[in-house]
Amino acid sequence: MIDTIEKSPVHGTAVAVNGRGFLILGPSGAGKSGLALKMIALGAVLVADDQVLLERLDGKIWMRAPENLHGLIEARGVGLIHQPALSEARLSCVVDLSIEPETRMPHPQSVHVLGSRIDLLKGRNLPNLSSILLLLGRDGPAGARQA
Repeated sequence: MIDTIEKSPVHGTAVAVNGRGFLILGPSGAGKSGLALKMIALGAVLVADDQVLLERLDGKIWMRAPENLHGLIEARGVGLIHQPALSEARLSCVVDLSIEPETRMPHPQSVHVLGSRIDLLKGRNLPNLSSILLLLGRDGPAGARQA
């Protein structure tokens, strides 16, 4: 499990929903780009694929693509696809595709990214993950809404 991310760039994929950025991590072939493509098809926006640059600014972590990869995402078996992309997005959640959730209702977990605590979601073999992330991006986790 990832405890700390202290370097940039990281090997991963980043997308955003309603200003909430998701950093998708996992080993090669884990499905990072595939998950991002599903999310984009459902309304998310690409930030970066393959390499994600991270920067801490005023206590927040921002993600962006290296200039030469901006607007490109790999579709395995097809090649690179041009896709509208944000210039940057604020990191809200790290999704780790190398780890399965321990229980159906896990306790909230986090990871330290460049010194900031960021929510962690264990996403390996999690059914409907693209839809789950879209809903989290749109509405936030349960209990996060104002009455």
